[in-house]
This record gives sequence, C-alpha cells and structure tokens, in this order.
Amino acid sequence: MGNTPAKTDLPAVAETVKNWLEKAKLEFDERWRETKPQSPVKLEDFDRLKTLGTGSFGRVMVVMHKASKDYYAMKILDKAKIIKLKQVEHTSNEKRVLYAAQFPFIENGAV
Repeated sequence: MGNTPAKTDLPAVAETVKNWLEKAKLEFDERWRETKPQSPVKLEDFDRLKTLGTGSFGRVMVVMHKASKDYYAMKILDKAKIIKLKQVEHTSNEKRVLYAAQFPFIENGAV
C-alpha cells in the first residue's frame, strides 16, 4: 500500500541500507585520514548577503560566490576567541567532519 515496502522486502531493504552505510563509513574514514589541499577560494570571492545565526565563536552567513553566482552558508569564526576558550581541536575536528562527510546537503569545499 502506498510507498511502504511489503514485509517480504524488508530484509532486502535492510541489507541494501546496511551495505550503503558500510560503504559510506569506509569513504568517510578515507577522507578523514587524507590531508585536504588548501582551497584557492578567498573570502573576497564571496558577497556576504545575510546573517543566518550567531554563536559563541562567530556567525553563519548566506554568501554568494561572485564568479559562479552559487549560494552557500559560510561559517565565519573569531579565531582569537576560539584560541582563548581552548576550542582549537574541537573546531578543527568540526571542519574535518564537514570535509569528510558526503551527503547532498553538505558542501565539501570548506576552506
């Protein structure tokens, strides 16, 4: 009925999802270990349009890449505050997770 799979299909669906998750984990682990090359993108390449939110270390803004006209959410951090509050490793890990994750709504081109 509708989009609900029949009960006989559930083991096959579960196996497909399990295989996909295992593959995604291997890809994530591989990207986590690799050293990301520095991006040629600079802050000056973007127009800052609107602040989406603010937090302890900075803000998230909607930006538009000047050349491509593509929109992105950019996290702008206060490095001095991150260092003062001893959050450097935490912040670096967050960046690595965003780089290593490959999902439709996560942009992997983090600078």
